[in-house]
Amino acid sequence: MENLENSPEKWKKLRDEKVDLGIMGKGFLSLYYKEDIINYDIDLLQKKKYKIVEFDCNDINSDIELHFALQGKQNFLDYVGENFAALDDCLIDYEIDNNGVVVVFRHLNNLDLESIYSLLDIFATHARRKFVIGQKLLVLIQVDNPKFKIIQPIGAVNFYLWNDKEWFEGERL
Repeated sequence: MENLENSPEKWKKLRDEKVDLGIMGKGFLSLYYKEDIINYDIDLLQKKKYKIVEFDCNDINSDIELHFALQGKQNFLDYVGENFAALDDCLIDYEIDNNGVVVVFRHLNNLDLESIYSLLDIFATHARRKFVIGQKLLVLIQVDNPKFKIIQPIGAVNFYLWNDKEWFEGERL
């Protein structure tokens, strides 16, 4: 392997070449503050033939408006229901047929933290599931607050999930 030590240019080149793998390695989501940096990564991902689906959350003030925006985006999601459970169900059947899909949420911090957490948790969970079957779903999140934080884990896996043959308690007793 090439020695990357003490070579910022080589690190930058490697980072740019593998931008998608870097995002996947961090849980399929990446948080941005500066517009020029998210735009740079979007350009890199477009060059890798990812489909980009963008949402401007400046115009979204409630969960209902968020779900209408998700529903209204052409060639993205076909779901009926204005709630996170419906979004979760819809993403189960969502087929990613090109190199991958990048969902971009700009100004996401305009929504309340509970909604942000629910939205990102659902996308992170499905991104992980899709990856297992060879489909790539990435989420880029741009916020207007450089100190923005989500304290709860996103896309966390419950360690206590039983395997599929022992899922029902009766199978274990």
